[in-house]
Amino acid sequence: MDTQRALAERYLPIFMLDEKEPFAMKAIGYTVFTCDLRSDSFPKRVISADWERTACVIEYELWFDYDIQHLYELEHVWVYVAKDGSVEKVEGSFHGKYLNQVDLDTGIVPLDESGRICLYLQPGKHAILPDPRLVRLVPQWRASCAQLAGADGVPLPEMFQDRMAVPDERTQELVHRYIRKRFSFEPSLRFRPFFPERSLPEKELLLPWEKLKESVPGRLEAELARIREEEEDAEGVSS
Repeated sequence: MDTQRALAERYLPIFMLDEKEPFAMKAIGYTVFTCDLRSDSFPKRVISADWERTACVIEYELWFDYDIQHLYELEHVWVYVAKDGSVEKVEGSFHGKYLNQVDLDTGIVPLDESGRICLYLQPGKHAILPDPRLVRLVPQWRASCAQLAGADGVPLPEMFQDRMAVPDERTQELVHRYIRKRFSFEPSLRFRPFFPERSLPEKELLLPWEKLKESVPGRLEAELARIREEEEDAEGVSS
């Protein structure tokens, strides 16, 4: 029988990124559900299925250091695997909610030529979409990458606040300026494939969620330290 990690590896999607996407995916976590249970990483959802037909639901937690509007980014994909090993359905996170990931013409799960799940990420924001044409339906999809870049600073989720203080107003503004200055871009709406197994270091590929969760405060602190250092260096050069 497949181990949980082997299952996660078997059904891992390909992700399509905008050619001008400024942020790399840095890590992928996973959780395998075999009964109704609240997601720890997406706590507004109870993951449920028809367990007479469904063998498991694989939740992939996609970690980016940045969203184009803030430091910290965690997106999700849920793959429902039938007892015969086929993919029943796929869902993806979308701005705090989630969408069915289906081909707009056929209603089936979007697959590439090899039969692998293939999903698109909204430029800069990384919301999960089954079709790149849907990007244009998202309010402020272009503005969020330009004049609204960095606007949300560091929106630290409650689940991490026992291990890391919510950044103060000065830090929030520092991050706002840094993202807007360094990463603002014009999406091309041309997409290239990102193969996690080829691009991520082994230690960052398919981590159990608890291990990824444990690492998040350290990742954020390290990135904040780097931002402060770069901004101090820039001020020194300009003075």
